[in-house]
Amino acid sequence: MVTGVQTCALPIFMSKLVLPLKESVGVPVTPIVSVGDHVKRGQLIGKPDGLGANLHASVYGTVTEINDKAIVIEADDEQPADYVKIPDTDSNLEAIREAGVIGAGGAGFPAAAKYSRPIPGGHLFINAAECEPILGHNISRITTDAEQIIRGAEYIKEIVQAKDIHIAVKRYHTNVVALLEELTRTHDDISLELMWNRYPEGEERAVLRDSGLYKKPDGENAVLKTTELPYAANAIVANVETVYRAARAIENREPVMSKDITVAGRLNGDNKMVLVHKDVPVGTLVGDILSEFPDMADYGELIMGGPFTGHSTTLDSPITKVDGGIIATIPFPNLHGEKVGLLACACSATPARMKELAKKMNADVTGVEWCKNAVINPKTGTAKCKNPGICPGQAQTILKLRKEGAKTLLVGNCTDCTNTVMGVAPKLNMPVYHTTDFARRAVDMRIMRNILPENNE
Repeated sequence: MVTGVQTCALPIFMSKLVLPLKESVGVPVTPIVSVGDHVKRGQLIGKPDGLGANLHASVYGTVTEINDKAIVIEADDEQPADYVKIPDTDSNLEAIREAGVIGAGGAGFPAAAKYSRPIPGGHLFINAAECEPILGHNISRITTDAEQIIRGAEYIKEIVQAKDIHIAVKRYHTNVVALLEELTRTHDDISLELMWNRYPEGEERAVLRDSGLYKKPDGENAVLKTTELPYAANAIVANVETVYRAARAIENREPVMSKDITVAGRLNGDNKMVLVHKDVPVGTLVGDILSEFPDMADYGELIMGGPFTGHSTTLDSPITKVDGGIIATIPFPNLHGEKVGLLACACSATPARMKELAKKMNADVTGVEWCKNAVINPKTGTAKCKNPGICPGQAQTILKLRKEGAKTLLVGNCTDCTNTVMGVAPKLNMPVYHTTDFARRAVDMRIMRNILPENNE
């Protein structure tokens, strides 16, 4: 775990903001502004024609470019604190729709569309597990705005006609657990689901499974099929920041204009830092965020997102409504053409991402195998895990990679699967790298290999 996470106010230093036309599941928005228009913070600047989410200006400024991918705004030197509020609505659901709220945990599904499907007598889960290591912005948001988050959960519960609310949070966040216990003491409909410090405890099917509310006919905890959504368990899972933004839309008439971001890694020389910036304007460039760190050490790559599922990014990439992290990793080791086998996981980096990392390590990829729990979608090529976080054993796949010529392994497995890899690979004299190593080492976090007591805290 990472300790000493700091929360900082982000100064307004950006000059150009790039707001993608497509930030959510569904169709891109159609711009309703023109080049040369002066826009106000919170002003509606794009609307979807179908499934999607409204797009609002995140700063006061002038529209300088509109292309097929984004609206570009040059920010004014002075940025007033006020914003254009969303129109009055007949319902809280419509307020969420007007505000352009989408799944802030990475999925990006339009929240209003998700909440339009009721679950009478069902369960609303608020996902505060902060699944990815290093990231800390969800937990930080709870420490400052827990009361509004709880009210937001109650609003959504009423919208979807749920029976109760379950807040999933990792038990090692003792201060946050204590805070939530105190604030929910008078809410008979709210309970806490204490999760283990393992990956991927925040995966929505793992949250439902470990809650014990979804059962097999024999009474044992069940897991949804890879093709099933939480609706199949009469449940809805909502990320904690999504709930917060929904509450802001309802109570403050505030559109989604900003995103909470964890900024971490080699930010100040070789110092290993983890910072949380709240309410970063959507469209802010990565380079502008990192400009406050003029003494950054050499890094291997910049990751947008978390160590497991994030992707390599650039200084000129913008922050969107779903992005949660910017991590500057350690430089990559040079394997000098070492033959490497890739063991991919449905809960982590894709084979394409793993090949990218192998190239940066100057490794020769000899083969790719999926964890036996991975179910591949033949249409999309994406994968889902049969039972997230529960390892089926990795000996067979490792032996196959060895037969294909691999001398070293690059794995992207969950905590449990990595633990089983380490029960096999050392006996075959096969060194192991994990796709998260370079990010974790950048913040002085123990690399993933064997399950330790801390994973059960």
